Amino acid sequence: MDNENIIVSVVIAIYNVSHWIDKGMDIILNQTLTNFEVLLVDDGSTDDSAVKCQSWVEKDDRVRLIRKENGGLGSARNAGIDAAKGRYVYFFDVDDVAKANLLEYCSSKMDELQVDYMMFGFNMIEKGYVNSTLVCSHKEQIINSNSELKDAFAEQMVLCTGGNGFSWNKMYRREFLNRYGLRFENQRIQQDEVFNLLVYRHLDKAYISSEVLYDYFIYSSGNTRSRFIPERFDIYVSIRDHFLELLSYWNLKDERVTRHLDKRFLEGITQTLRVNMFHAGCDWDDDRRLQELDKVMSHPYTINVLDNVSLNFEMSRFVSAFRDRSLVRIRFYNWLFGTLRKIRHSLK
Repeated sequence: MDNENIIVSVVIAIYNVSHWIDKGMDIILNQTLTNFEVLLVDDGSTDDSAVKCQSWVEKDDRVRLIRKENGGLGSARNAGIDAAKGRYVYFFDVDDVAKANLLEYCSSKMDELQVDYMMFGFNMIEKGYVNSTLVCSHKEQIINSNSELKDAFAEQMVLCTGGNGFSWNKMYRREFLNRYGLRFENQRIQQDEVFNLLVYRHLDKAYISSEVLYDYFIYSSGNTRSRFIPERFDIYVSIRDHFLELLSYWNLKDERVTRHLDKRFLEGITQTLRVNMFHAGCDWDDDRRLQELDKVMSHPYTINVLDNVSLNFEMSRFVSAFRDRSLVRIRFYNWLFGTLRKIRHSLK
């Protein structure tokens, strides 16, 4: 394909997703837009993902394969940005579904409005223990300055589901990303959220669409909350750091945002101490768990948040156990409240 005619570079990070590659590629290559390239970035897969990717390279000259050592989702997407030739960059996950007109609609709107960033709505579809669908849409808005973005930030990016946390419901102008050296950091989870917070500091021209163009699937067995991540708490701290840095840069004081961030960090505390520490994949002994418990509970963010949030009965029991550094009570409450949830679910 002639590089000058590439409108969108679709970057797809690949790591041991062989089962989803053919389905995802069928969806992307059947977009109504035709002038785009697909950059498959194999991040050191140990299954046959690279073989399947190569087969797509041979089938369609719009597809390129980049192979690299395993470095995580952020580094894979960065390799895609570095190799991209399109006017715009779009990140797609092969286990999701993009509407057939996504690339054409977004690129044409960005051309029309001459913006550097665009966001659109999506369906959040949960499969597994709970089957549900949530439509996440946005109020249409054209943003013409960083000050206007600051004013829209709470409603459109923070308090609206999916406003900030993902990259696949957004399209970015490649020249804008390169001009400011915007790249993903190396967090193992929630890289998209940090990336977008870095983007907003430099963003003047943006478009928020009310269109719903993507189906995001959550599978109980594959959710990032369902695996052990040793540095999970450090990641939550990093995300809060980036939020607070942006709020400070903007001198933005909004109690709704503060409450939201406190609630999010409380969820991170409990996810770390209730789930991550006791995950089947966690090889820590109780001495190591106590070290993590003390680290989390001694952190200034934790102290601040627990002084400012309201706790329901279940959460208050856990927080009391956290404060007392009691692994026995955390285990007991995990069993107790987990059992009660199963009973309630069975009675529905």
